[in-house]
Amino acid sequence: MPTINLLSVDRALEQRLAEAVGEHVTVEMVQSLELADLSGPGIVVIDHASIPAERSLPSAIGQALLAASGRGVVVATDDMQADQVLLAIRAGAADVFARNAEQKQVSDVLTRLLNTSMTAQGRLGGFTLVLGSDQEAMAILAADMALAHSGNDTHSLLVDCTLPVSTAEAYLDLKVDYGLAAAVADIDRMDTSLLSDALARHEASGLSLLTFDGGTGTEPAGIGPNDIVGLVQLLRANFGHVVLGGGSLRHGGLLRELASQASAVELVCSQSIGELDACRRLLEKVSLDTATAARLRLLVWDHDPRILLDGRRMADVLGIDAVMGVQIDRVRARNALNAGKPMMLDRDGGPYAQTIRRICNIAPPVKAAMPGIDRVRRAVLRRLEKTA
Repeated sequence: MPTINLLSVDRALEQRLAEAVGEHVTVEMVQSLELADLSGPGIVVIDHASIPAERSLPSAIGQALLAASGRGVVVATDDMQADQVLLAIRAGAADVFARNAEQKQVSDVLTRLLNTSMTAQGRLGGFTLVLGSDQEAMAILAADMALAHSGNDTHSLLVDCTLPVSTAEAYLDLKVDYGLAAAVADIDRMDTSLLSDALARHEASGLSLLTFDGGTGTEPAGIGPNDIVGLVQLLRANFGHVVLGGGSLRHGGLLRELASQASAVELVCSQSIGELDACRRLLEKVSLDTATAARLRLLVWDHDPRILLDGRRMADVLGIDAVMGVQIDRVRARNALNAGKPMMLDRDGGPYAQTIRRICNIAPPVKAAMPGIDRVRRAVLRRLEKTA
């Protein structure tokens, strides 16, 4: 949880800041940063009214910057004259707001700076990038991977970039009206509260879903590659794990940057010459660097050992070292998509669920004791008591 360290003695100001940022951010009023815990992400707010008369504002800002461990410093002041604001900015303040400003204005300033702090200083959640030419297979696999992480008690998010409609939306049986364009527009005020209200949530698993189109069926306009990269970084600061299905994303530079940040890159491909060639051209367009390519793995979708084009040959053609087969029941997969009931959530997940957990490096669930074992134990004990 990010923290705001308020250098002040004004309890009313402390309360106003707490109301502006909400319950997901801690506001701690201190008289010196030497007494504050600066181990996590956060910002420092200097109350101009609490600075002793013999000290100047630039001096107070400079001292705070030295002690702030890389945190941004903000000034709350009653003097919003242009020369005073410029003086604070030149001294190193990240922003200035009026002590009596409306709550929304204060919230906008603090949330923007807290987001910057979280992405720069906070612990980012895991990030898996799933690529492939078959958008449906890729989206299903990405959704089941995200469900696996969510089932492992990890606060998880699935970002599905398939068009013209989101396959994950149908697979999870959700209605989504919040997409990438809306999220990018909200990036300066995005926090845990906004995300919990705006994102579609799969009740059975707790998984959150963000789609490319936001229910519009069209590619979002007005956002660029840097917007998406920045958004993913911020989402990782708010979730334990983010799975992004590349889907319709075809910008080589964007995919390369996302892959460089990902802890794992999965390429989904079936045992087909045509799809293998499409994946080869996709990798050529992305042109991964050596370090990223080492985290790349080929997932052979609908793997069948009877097909002569086996996973090892496919991986050699693509120049990939790691490969894993994903066997599926086609009828079961089609029924799961049509009914909106993911295979990963089947009571008897079987080999498919085990494969997904291995892909995600998640240990299999511990099996409970055999049914009725306690009843058998009690019966044995009763017999022993009767013969004693």
